[in-house]
Amino acid sequence: MRTISAALIGAGAVLPLLAHAALPDPTDAGASVPAVTVQSAFDGYKSWQDGETPGWQQLNRAVAPGQGKTGTKHIQQAGSQREGKSGHEHGGESK
Repeated sequence: MRTISAALIGAGAVLPLLAHAALPDPTDAGASVPAVTVQSAFDGYKSWQDGETPGWQQLNRAVAPGQGKTGTKHIQQAGSQREGKSGHEHGGESK
């Protein structure tokens, strides 16, 4: 047991000397520093836009009501109007 303890203490005493010998002094301005190469996160990036996209005016025209393409049609149902007034009155009590 004493031999193992002595070996561990000896290794613990020598270890800081070995660590400092391998690394340059951090206070030395002339110390050489290994070059760092970092791969860019954008290497191999491909844009999601493959081709021409329509402008906002063209998109608005495509969804505008009255174009007859894909818009919804408003159909008046029988009995939906009473006495010439619509069922969507504002500012009054419902009848």
